[in-house]
Order: sequence, then structure tokens, then C-alpha cells
Amino acid sequence: MDDRKELDAFFHFFETFDLSRPVSSPSDLSDGAALSDILAIVDSGYFKATRPSAQPSDNWVLRFSALKRLYRLMTQYFADVLQKPTSNLDVPDLQAIAKDGDIPAILVMCRITIAIGVHCERNEEFIEKIQGLSEVDQHCLMRAIEQATAKISNAPGYVEPSESSMTEDDHYYRIQSERSAIFSEKETLEKVYHTLLEEHRTLQTSYDDAVSEKEDAIVQLRQAKREVETRRNEKADVMMRAEMDRLRTEL
Repeated sequence: MDDRKELDAFFHFFETFDLSRPVSSPSDLSDGAALSDILAIVDSGYFKATRPSAQPSDNWVLRFSALKRLYRLMTQYFADVLQKPTSNLDVPDLQAIAKDGDIPAILVMCRITIAIGVHCERNEEFIEKIQGLSEVDQHCLMRAIEQATAKISNAPGYVEPSESSMTEDDHYYRIQSERSAIFSEKETLEKVYHTLLEEHRTLQTSYDDAVSEKEDAIVQLRQAKREVETRRNEKADVMMRAEMDRLRTEL
């Protein structure tokens, strides 16, 4: 699915909510405020959102901290309230969202948000809003919901704060990121193993073919030698008989 097309579908979906500020570009999602507004509709007690400013903060570190807190609440809501497993949930690069408005990472957060919406007690409200969109947007959002639990590799580049300054959100995000990296590495190793196994089978087949061709060549060589020897003997017999006939004639 095209990322920009999917993001536009989310923008159209967000327009159906009464948000604290409008959302029309990736930068509008760089602090998670809009997603917090939507999740507050799901469960205002669980997702206690502070009133956002008119514009996202210019300090990316503050945006990053807000995103880490939101991500922790989202994943914990899946486990605590919705009773859904979270081990395979996507782990977005929150630093890339906060610093650069990274679209693939933003889409991960949006997918988790809408997945919570369609699984919560007020899911009819969310489903109705989705059904009110165009068929193209509906298709994109349904695909997004399906991908909410798909595994993706966590983007590198996150610089950990020191242990002494780490908050609960920092620890939680680090654990989730490390777990995602482990799953991704395991998946990569499995692919490499199957590739090597297939290469081994191919090489074994080639080796067996080469051995078979060698044996055929040896058989053919022996046959050729026997044929040459037979012809040589026949030729010698002919010459011998001719010589004997000549000697008889002379005698």
C-alpha cells in the first residue's frame, strides 16, 4: 500500500473527530496530540491527555517524550483492557517521528490507534466513521487495521538516555524496541538459514550430477578403448593374413 495514500486516508478519518487542532500534515502528528485526542474518546480515564498547544512544540525532545508516554499507554491498553497480545505489535521509530515527521513510523502509530478504536467498547462509533469515508479510504484503513499486529524491524538510530535519567516510558520503549529487534533478527536468521539450505541442496544436486557425468564419461572412455583395441586387433589380423598369403605365393 502506498504510504502517502494511507496517510491521506487517516487524515480524512481524523477530520471526523473534534480534535484540539486540525491535522493535515505529518508534522501535525509529530507529538501524538491528535492521537491522544482520539484515544481519549476510547477511554478518557486511561488516556489522560493534557491540553495540547496550538502548535506542536519546537523541541523534538519534548515531542519524543510525549510519544513514548503515548506508545506505552497504547500497548498497555491492548494488554490490560482489550486482553490482546502485544508481543508482535509494531514498534515505531518515535525519535524519527519527533524529529522528522517520519511517515512510515507515523503510520504505525496511526494503525495501532485505529486498531484500538475498532476493538474498544465504543467501536461502533469508530466503524461508523470509517464507513462514512470513500471506498478508497475505507480500503486503506481496513488494510491498516489488519497490519496493526504485523511485525516490522525497528529503525536504528535511537540514542538511549543514561540509566539515571531514564523514565518509566524510556524503559518501556527500550524494552519494546529491543524485543522487536530480536524478533526481526530471528526472522532474518531464519531467512538466511533457509537460503543457505536451498543453496546447499542446489550444490549437492550439482555435485551429484557432476559425479554421474564423470562416471558416464569413464564408462564411455572404457568402451571407446575397447572398440579401438578391437579394431586394432582386427587390422593386425588382416595384415597378418595378407603377409601369410604373400609368403605362400613366394614359396
